[in-house]
Amino acid sequence: MHHALLAALLSSLLAACDIPYVAEGSWDVLYELPAREVNATWHIDEETGLRVEGMLVMTIDELELAGSRISWSAVAPSPLAPAGEPQRINFNGTVNGDHFAGTLYTRSGNLTVTGSRH
Repeated sequence: MHHALLAALLSSLLAACDIPYVAEGSWDVLYELPAREVNATWHIDEETGLRVEGMLVMTIDELELAGSRISWSAVAPSPLAPAGEPQRINFNGTVNGDHFAGTLYTRSGNLTVTGSRH
């Protein structure tokens, strides 16, 4: 009886908590291209999604926040390809405290992406 009551109470408390995803916030981002590095800013929010500012301005159409993992997909020009037709690019990364690291996958090649929380 006590275990059931404790479980119900704990479940109610957790449901009432509004715990943000680990990746939420604003990030200073660095794209590592073969010949140079490019800076950007990402603003991540569960409700409004991901807004990208900087060299790669794009609309993210698929954002997934799961624990310390972040992944997204968008149609945008690849930073590795000459300006031209947009292509689908995908990102997968992991947040560790106030830093994240991941890979941006494009048809033109893959980029290492790192970030630090503002």
